Amino acid sequence: MQEHLKFNILNFNWPRKLLTFYVSLNQTKEVDTIHHRKFPNNITEVFSNEELEEAEEIYTTFTTPTEGFKPLKVDCNNYNLNLYKQFLNAQIKRHFDGLNIINRKNRILKDRQVWVLDKNAYHKDYHYYDKFTLKIQFTEVSDYPELVVSFDGTSKILKKSVQELDNANLVTKAIFRNQVVNFQMKTDTPQKEAFYNSLILEELLPILNRELQRDLNIPFELKKTKNRYTKYLKKIQDFTQEYLFTESFQQICDFRSQEFIDAPLNRIGHIEKEKGLLEYGKDAQGNKQTGITPKLELNRYRPYFRPSNPNIKFFFIYHKEHQTTIKKLWSYLKNGTGNYYKGLKSFIDIPVNSAPNHFIEFENKENPIPEIEQKLIELEWDTSVAYLAFYISPFTRFESNPQLKNIYYQVKELCLDEGIMTQAIDFEDLQRNISNYQWHLNNISLAIHAKLGGKPWKLAVTEKKELVIGVGAFTNQDHKHRYVASAFSFQNNGIFNKFDCFSKNETDLLAGSIITAIRKFFTQSEADKIVIHFYKEMSKREMQPILEGMHKLNLENKPIYILNINKTESKDIIAYDTDFENNLMPYSGTFVRLGERKFLLFNNGRFEEERFFDSDGFPFPIKVSMSSPNEDAFDDDNIITELLTQVFQFSRLYWKSLKPQNVPITIRYPEMVAQLVPRFQNDIKEEAKSKLWFL
Repeated sequence: MQEHLKFNILNFNWPRKLLTFYVSLNQTKEVDTIHHRKFPNNITEVFSNEELEEAEEIYTTFTTPTEGFKPLKVDCNNYNLNLYKQFLNAQIKRHFDGLNIINRKNRILKDRQVWVLDKNAYHKDYHYYDKFTLKIQFTEVSDYPELVVSFDGTSKILKKSVQELDNANLVTKAIFRNQVVNFQMKTDTPQKEAFYNSLILEELLPILNRELQRDLNIPFELKKTKNRYTKYLKKIQDFTQEYLFTESFQQICDFRSQEFIDAPLNRIGHIEKEKGLLEYGKDAQGNKQTGITPKLELNRYRPYFRPSNPNIKFFFIYHKEHQTTIKKLWSYLKNGTGNYYKGLKSFIDIPVNSAPNHFIEFENKENPIPEIEQKLIELEWDTSVAYLAFYISPFTRFESNPQLKNIYYQVKELCLDEGIMTQAIDFEDLQRNISNYQWHLNNISLAIHAKLGGKPWKLAVTEKKELVIGVGAFTNQDHKHRYVASAFSFQNNGIFNKFDCFSKNETDLLAGSIITAIRKFFTQSEADKIVIHFYKEMSKREMQPILEGMHKLNLENKPIYILNINKTESKDIIAYDTDFENNLMPYSGTFVRLGERKFLLFNNGRFEEERFFDSDGFPFPIKVSMSSPNEDAFDDDNIITELLTQVFQFSRLYWKSLKPQNVPITIRYPEMVAQLVPRFQNDIKEEAKSKLWFL
């Protein structure tokens, strides 16, 4: 395997001498605060123990001599690294302030984020600003200080000021000179009130948000980037050349080279390609059929396990204006479109029958729910039949009106209450692509098969018996206070068992669901270990009831492993392969150690000696960190590779799309449920918790 992996990290030199900081116990204007946890280890050279006894913080102008401030030589080579990081971030802020360039603390990582005007992009209503984060860290992946340069995407800043808007109440954040300010800030202190009154409305430029964009009738953009790696690298390379590799910035970070550093070979590992093999249905002679690329194989092989109920019927829920297009769609589903899609029967091995008496046509496009609900009540449903409804949505998934967007969720819940699976199809997208819809139909057919209880494929290689539980979450942007997590259980071959769903604060219920899954698994089989894939770092409060439940089951000696899997793509540290010319994405199954039991893991469609399809996309790596309440859990050196292999394998089991995924279904599926359930009016029925209706 030929590869050359690099990080988006620049090395710089340690200070060549002790730094002289100027410190005081008295706060004045334009000073930085040093919390007591960051006090220099030789602070008693300038302040007595009595003076420091009550001091939670001291104040500094760092290396700038200031009247009334005492000089203190500080060793930042071997000690005081947190203070050194604070100093460097203060220097970076001052540097970009001096250039009149927008910068602020990154709202998640608290590092310095810099906003740069994209001079090559134009829109009549707003400016594009590229956002870059500069993260200081020390000897994480090398022997030197490190500057991580990441691209955080783009924000749009209106060319109109707040003063020119009719509905300034829709403005949340805005740019004032080189600052990002909260326009809706509470003025509950004299300092906040003074700052708010210092803002000049004619110079306050709103950052475009969805509500403001809708109010101003500015069309939404749907930009797709073919290769995110090449775009990302080009952005950060241009930024470093223009703003970092300058004489003034190198006074802050004395770069050892103007090249991003190599990922050390002793930190790079690979999961065997065979671990990603998938098993489909057997051929006519009873032989197993396996492969690594579902988009090629599902068209050739039978699914692993078809839905158990052979009595399947399809019907449509649609607006009366869409009848002609629906007839065309049904023809495709029944007979196929040609060479690339030959219909549901051929593609996923299920009978294709309609239930014409159950078709539901509605007239009120803006409020179809009363009509649909009434028809569902009036119709007679055969309990021996597995029904699936195609809901042809008049509104796209990008619909900005919450009432219209919510119709989709209401239809899904109404059908689910009747035990009916649904497959939503965007009418606008269907109509636009009706002559070339085979690629959509591949994914639609895959999801239908899984919703009806089929198993399109499973993992071919499963060496150990273990229970895998996934816990994911989703924050509803329309109701930010509502936050839901759900727990899923899986067999070690990747077959889904059951899910449950809870609010954010229902720790005991979540733990109870996990214990129930563990108890059920152990009544049927003995597991080597229990693995929990968690969407964040699991707290002691969340872990304790699980341990207590394990004790009651007499399973306290079974090892538990907690994997924190970052469900958002890694954008602070990435790695790229310069030997994959013009593409840069590392092989699928590659992992890079970032720290003790912290890794980057690449899940994608690139495998050695296999054809790579650009259409499969270029997903970024995910971050995986590991922990365990068992002291000897990581004594076996092989366990880390086993756990990473498991994450890699569960990323291969997504049944909503034939494209390779970077996030495992142990996190992705719970997130999908957590996105839907808060929008439902009632709780999910027990029988629905073992079905993949949410795909």
